Amino acid sequence: MTSQIAKRFVAGTALGMSMLFGANVAMAQDALSTDQKAEIEGVIEQYLLDNPDVLLRAIQNVQSWQAAEQSRQQAEAIVPVWDALVADSSVPSVGPVDAPVTVIEFFDYHCGYCKRAFDGVKEIVENSDGKVRTLFIEFPILREESTLAARAALAAAKQGKYMETHEAFMTNRGLLDQDRINELAAGAGVDVDQMLEDMKAPEITGMISQYSAMAHAVGISGTPAFLINGTMVSGADMDRVNALVDAGLKDAS
Repeated sequence: MTSQIAKRFVAGTALGMSMLFGANVAMAQDALSTDQKAEIEGVIEQYLLDNPDVLLRAIQNVQSWQAAEQSRQQAEAIVPVWDALVADSSVPSVGPVDAPVTVIEFFDYHCGYCKRAFDGVKEIVENSDGKVRTLFIEFPILREESTLAARAALAAAKQGKYMETHEAFMTNRGLLDQDRINELAAGAGVDVDQMLEDMKAPEITGMISQYSAMAHAVGISGTPAFLINGTMVSGADMDRVNALVDAGLKDAS
């Protein structure tokens, strides 16, 4: 097995040298006979077999580079999505637009982890003293009823009842089918007949589709996911979310 890894490493090294040095390396390789090439590869392979820590360090370096490159690409992808969401007045939000800290949450109403994080998100909203803006991004991915609930919440927003409906849906412990959605929305003070009509609006369909495209563009495939002043937090890691919020507030003070 180690020998096979070493051979692949040798091949990869040759490819990397070709990419780095271009035609000069290719010409040097062409100048070598088959026996000379085999001898050089054998020396390298034996060296790696005798010094496996070298191979291990090389693999670790590649993995570190890949992780850093992935983070860089994700950070670049976040910028246009972040700018678009922060500037979009149709996105349900709480807090002033000029708040020094902005939290964006992507969630699904049938996501247990989202429900687990809800109290922490609510605490940020209620205790921010106007210094944190929180945006709520409907990202229904778990089941068909999640899309129904997302449509209902965005329809309720047209009546100025988004947060009341959002909390009712998040604290519900069961399936959010249409009957349950209507019941919870009515309890939140929503005109249910108007909500049902607004749920059909192409505008709401477009919002949900846009949010989904944005989530995938920044590499979000599960819920919840947070962006805090542009930094991604995946999962219900409220300790990390709160730490970033606190850091943002400290930087702004």
